[in-house]
Amino acid sequence: MAEEDAAVAELLAECWLQWAERCSSLTAGEWTTATRCSPWDVAALVAHVAPDPLVLAALPGAAMDGPAAIEDPSVLLAGFNQPGAVAHAMAAEVSGRATALAAELGPEALADRFREGAAIVTAEPLPLATVLPHPVVGSVTAGVLAAVAIVEATVHHLDLIDAVGGEVPPELALAFTRDVVVRVSEPAPLIEAMTGRRNPLTWFPLIH
Repeated sequence: MAEEDAAVAELLAECWLQWAERCSSLTAGEWTTATRCSPWDVAALVAHVAPDPLVLAALPGAAMDGPAAIEDPSVLLAGFNQPGAVAHAMAAEVSGRATALAAELGPEALADRFREGAAIVTAEPLPLATVLPHPVVGSVTAGVLAAVAIVEATVHHLDLIDAVGGEVPPELALAFTRDVVVRVSEPAPLIEAMTGRRNPLTWFPLIH
């Protein structure tokens, strides 16, 4: 299990370090480029993904007795993206928070957040089974938080590439994200959509 804990932490760190590298090379014009995650520009997109080192550093001290309410990242994502759930109800708040944080921190500090976050999660990887408090569902495992962070870093990196170009996310991160996102769907509609037996637009997107 310790090996798995370290592997997930290292993959998350690799994703974040790639973000840091790309952020450091962005021009002033690229920071203000519109993204397909409207109304965000690149700066707001980066601010949304950038980890908060203070929150990461506090996680070990927040450990709770189990079991966790949610132990599967796909279940958390599916729940959040139900009609009227968090992903929809809090969309405007999340968008505004990212825009404000981008303006507050600026490019250099945002890039530094990725580097600091990567250092924290790899210094002493938190066991994936660790139960942690969650403001919406009550509690989740550290593995759920790490998996969702990898998914967010990977999906939004594709958004970044669409806006300003750059290298694709690590192959392991793409495969990891695929495996999590696929499980968000009910099996039959997913199979039908992927084999041309259903119009994908009648089923997708499942997460935003």
